[in-house]
Amino acid sequence: MVDTSERVTVRIPQELLEKLKAIQQSKGTPTISDTIREGLDRYADMNLPPPNIRKVVVDLSRQDNRQLEEFVRDGNSVSVDDAVRSAVREFIRSRVEHAGSVIGRGRREGDTLAASEGTAPP
Repeated sequence: MVDTSERVTVRIPQELLEKLKAIQQSKGTPTISDTIREGLDRYADMNLPPPNIRKVVVDLSRQDNRQLEEFVRDGNSVSVDDAVRSAVREFIRSRVEHAGSVIGRGRREGDTLAASEGTAPP
């Protein structure tokens, strides 16, 4: 097996190293290097997404995050990212259908969907 990686030396503050060790332990990553590589992969993915995709970063409460992780553990989704993508797609689909049904019922030009716009997702 040919090793195509390159060694890079980086100095990081002790506080960051401790955070990385905590991540390593919580995720069960074999080494700090593996943890750092995974973090760099995610950083690169977030900052260099494919041209047809726009990344959106969402801050969730710990409770919401725990519920999403439990949802994934129960086999309802392959990952938290996938669960969030699916929820957003479904929310958009339902809003588009709702807007179409309102328009289909003869909404007059100039009327607005004020009741449905600006409301929080379910």
